Amino acid sequence: MAKILVLNGSPRKHGSTAAMAEEISRGASEQGAEIKSYYLNAMNITGCQSCYACKGESHRCILQDDMQELYDEIAGANGIIFATPVYMWQMTAQLKQVIDRLYPFIKHDYSSYLAPGKKVLLAITQVRPDTSMFHHYFEHMGKNLSFLGFGLYKILIAGGTRKPEDLHKQREIMAEARRMGAWLAE
Repeated sequence: MAKILVLNGSPRKHGSTAAMAEEISRGASEQGAEIKSYYLNAMNITGCQSCYACKGESHRCILQDDMQELYDEIAGANGIIFATPVYMWQMTAQLKQVIDRLYPFIKHDYSSYLAPGKKVLLAITQVRPDTSMFHHYFEHMGKNLSFLGFGLYKILIAGGTRKPEDLHKQREIMAEARRMGAWLAE
Protein backbone atom coordinates (compact mmCIF):
# COMPACT_ATOMS: atom_id res chain seq x y z
CA MET A 1 0.00 0.00 0.00
CA ALA A 2 1.34 3.44 -0.97
CA LYS A 3 1.75 6.06 1.71
CA ILE A 4 0.93 9.61 0.62
CA LEU A 5 1.94 12.62 2.66
CA VAL A 6 0.12 15.96 2.36
CA LEU A 7 1.97 19.09 3.44
CA ASN A 8 -0.56 21.92 3.38
CA GLY A 9 1.27 25.24 3.41
CA SER A 10 -1.81 27.46 3.38
CA PRO A 11 -2.58 29.68 6.36
CA ARG A 12 -6.26 28.98 5.72
CA LYS A 13 -7.04 25.60 7.20
CA HIS A 14 -10.25 25.11 5.19
CA GLY A 15 -9.42 27.17 2.10
CA SER A 16 -9.03 26.35 -1.57
CA THR A 17 -5.64 24.70 -1.09
CA ALA A 18 -7.08 22.31 1.49
CA ALA A 19 -9.99 21.54 -0.86
CA MET A 20 -7.57 20.71 -3.67
CA ALA A 21 -5.42 18.54 -1.39
CA GLU A 22 -8.55 16.70 -0.23
CA GLU A 23 -9.57 15.93 -3.82
CA ILE A 24 -6.08 14.68 -4.67
CA SER A 25 -6.14 12.57 -1.50
CA ARG A 26 -9.48 11.08 -2.57
CA GLY A 27 -7.93 9.96 -5.83
CA ALA A 28 -5.05 8.33 -3.96
CA SER A 29 -7.38 6.72 -1.39
CA GLU A 30 -9.45 5.20 -4.20
CA GLN A 31 -6.26 3.38 -5.23
CA GLY A 32 -5.82 2.05 -1.70
CA ALA A 33 -3.21 4.57 -0.51
CA GLU A 34 -2.84 5.59 3.11
CA ILE A 35 -3.01 9.38 3.49
CA LYS A 36 -1.40 11.45 6.24
CA SER A 37 -1.90 15.22 6.26
CA TYR A 38 -0.13 18.04 8.05
CA TYR A 39 -1.38 21.60 8.36
CA LEU A 40 1.93 23.46 8.48
CA ASN A 41 0.52 26.74 9.78
CA ALA A 42 -0.33 25.07 13.10
CA MET A 43 3.11 23.49 13.49
CA ASN A 44 6.19 24.80 15.26
CA ILE A 45 8.83 24.78 12.53
CA THR A 46 11.85 27.04 12.90
CA GLY A 47 13.87 28.34 9.98
CA CYS A 48 17.13 26.66 9.00
CA GLN A 49 20.00 28.10 11.04
CA SER A 50 22.73 27.19 8.52
CA CYS A 51 24.69 25.46 11.30
CA TYR A 52 25.51 22.36 9.20
CA ALA A 53 24.92 20.09 12.18
CA CYS A 54 22.84 17.93 9.82
CA LYS A 55 26.05 17.10 7.95
CA GLY A 56 27.40 15.32 11.04
CA GLU A 57 27.06 11.64 11.87
CA SER A 58 23.35 11.77 12.67
CA HIS A 59 22.32 13.33 9.33
CA ARG A 60 19.49 15.04 11.22
CA CYS A 61 18.69 18.61 12.01
CA ILE A 62 19.47 19.46 15.63
CA LEU A 63 16.52 21.84 15.96
CA GLN A 64 13.98 20.07 18.14
CA ASP A 65 10.68 21.20 16.70
CA ASP A 66 7.82 19.70 14.70
CA MET A 67 10.04 19.21 11.67
CA GLN A 68 11.53 16.14 13.38
CA GLU A 69 8.25 14.29 12.85
CA LEU A 70 8.10 15.40 9.21
CA TYR A 71 11.56 13.99 8.45
CA ASP A 72 10.35 10.49 9.28
CA GLU A 73 7.08 10.98 7.42
CA ILE A 74 8.86 12.26 4.29
CA ALA A 75 11.39 9.42 4.38
CA GLY A 76 8.60 6.84 4.68
CA ALA A 77 6.24 8.27 2.06
CA ASN A 78 5.88 7.01 -1.50
CA GLY A 79 4.33 10.26 -2.65
CA ILE A 80 4.22 13.78 -1.29
CA ILE A 81 1.78 16.58 -2.00
CA PHE A 82 3.30 20.00 -1.45
CA ALA A 83 0.15 22.15 -1.38
CA THR A 84 0.26 25.94 -1.35
CA PRO A 85 -1.60 28.98 -2.51
CA VAL A 86 0.40 31.57 -4.42
CA TYR A 87 1.55 34.33 -2.08
CA MET A 88 3.78 37.06 -3.47
CA TRP A 89 4.31 35.08 -6.70
CA GLN A 90 5.55 31.94 -4.95
CA MET A 91 4.83 29.33 -2.27
CA THR A 92 3.81 30.47 1.21
CA ALA A 93 6.33 31.08 3.97
CA GLN A 94 4.90 28.09 5.85
CA LEU A 95 5.85 25.71 3.04
CA LYS A 96 9.15 27.45 2.29
CA GLN A 97 10.17 26.92 5.91
CA VAL A 98 9.74 23.15 5.43
CA ILE A 99 11.55 23.12 2.07
CA ASP A 100 14.53 24.94 3.61
CA ARG A 101 14.68 22.36 6.38
CA LEU A 102 15.01 19.44 3.90
CA TYR A 103 18.76 20.03 3.71
CA PRO A 104 19.56 17.03 6.00
CA PHE A 105 18.49 14.74 3.14
CA ILE A 106 21.56 15.86 1.12
CA LYS A 107 24.87 14.03 1.53
CA HIS A 108 28.27 15.73 1.31
CA ASP A 109 28.60 14.61 -2.33
CA TYR A 110 25.15 16.12 -3.09
CA SER A 111 23.49 12.74 -3.52
CA SER A 112 20.43 12.06 -1.40
CA TYR A 113 19.64 9.99 1.67
CA LEU A 114 16.06 9.64 0.38
CA ALA A 115 15.02 6.34 -1.16
CA PRO A 116 14.64 6.80 -4.91
CA GLY A 117 11.27 7.07 -6.60
CA LYS A 118 9.31 9.35 -4.28
CA LYS A 119 6.69 11.05 -6.40
CA VAL A 120 5.88 14.71 -5.83
CA LEU A 121 2.79 16.69 -6.70
CA LEU A 122 2.95 20.45 -6.43
CA ALA A 123 -0.68 21.43 -5.82
CA ILE A 124 -1.14 25.16 -6.23
CA THR A 125 -4.15 27.43 -5.92
CA GLN A 126 -4.21 31.06 -6.92
CA VAL A 127 -6.77 33.83 -7.22
CA ARG A 128 -5.53 34.96 -10.64
CA PRO A 129 -7.18 32.93 -13.41
CA ASP A 130 -4.05 32.74 -15.63
CA THR A 131 -2.44 29.50 -14.42
CA SER A 132 0.64 29.97 -16.61
CA MET A 133 1.60 33.13 -14.76
CA PHE A 134 3.62 31.49 -11.96
CA HIS A 135 4.22 28.08 -13.55
CA HIS A 136 7.93 28.82 -14.11
CA TYR A 137 8.43 29.35 -10.37
CA PHE A 138 6.83 26.00 -9.50
CA GLU A 139 8.82 24.28 -12.25
CA HIS A 140 11.93 25.60 -10.51
CA MET A 141 10.60 24.31 -7.18
CA GLY A 142 10.07 20.85 -8.70
CA LYS A 143 13.63 20.81 -10.01
CA ASN A 144 14.93 21.78 -6.58
CA LEU A 145 13.02 18.89 -5.02
CA SER A 146 14.50 16.56 -7.64
CA PHE A 147 17.96 17.79 -6.66
CA LEU A 148 17.14 16.92 -3.04
CA GLY A 149 16.44 13.34 -4.13
CA PHE A 150 12.71 13.31 -4.74
CA GLY A 151 11.58 11.48 -7.88
CA LEU A 152 9.16 12.48 -10.60
CA TYR A 153 7.14 15.59 -10.01
CA LYS A 154 4.00 17.02 -11.53
CA ILE A 155 2.41 20.42 -11.14
CA LEU A 156 -1.31 21.10 -10.80
CA ILE A 157 -2.38 24.74 -10.68
CA ALA A 158 -5.96 25.91 -10.17
CA GLY A 159 -6.68 29.56 -10.97
CA GLY A 160 -9.56 31.75 -9.89
CA THR A 161 -9.79 30.10 -6.47
CA ARG A 162 -10.50 32.80 -3.92
CA LYS A 163 -12.63 30.34 -1.94
CA PRO A 164 -13.19 26.55 -2.05
CA GLU A 165 -16.49 26.96 -3.92
CA ASP A 166 -14.54 28.51 -6.81
CA LEU A 167 -12.42 25.38 -7.01
CA HIS A 168 -15.36 22.96 -6.75
CA LYS A 169 -16.99 24.64 -9.78
CA GLN A 170 -13.97 23.74 -11.93
CA ARG A 171 -14.87 20.19 -12.88
CA GLU A 172 -11.83 19.65 -15.11
CA ILE A 173 -9.41 20.69 -12.36
CA MET A 174 -11.20 18.53 -9.81
CA ALA A 175 -11.04 15.54 -12.15
CA GLU A 176 -7.34 16.21 -12.79
CA ALA A 177 -6.75 16.45 -9.02
CA ARG A 178 -8.24 13.01 -8.59
CA ARG A 179 -6.13 11.62 -11.46
CA MET A 180 -3.03 13.11 -9.85
CA GLY A 181 -3.92 11.37 -6.58
CA ALA A 182 -4.21 8.07 -8.43
CA TRP A 183 -0.83 8.72 -10.09
CA LEU A 184 0.78 9.31 -6.69
CA ALA A 185 -0.62 6.01 -5.41
CA GLU A 186 0.53 3.91 -8.38
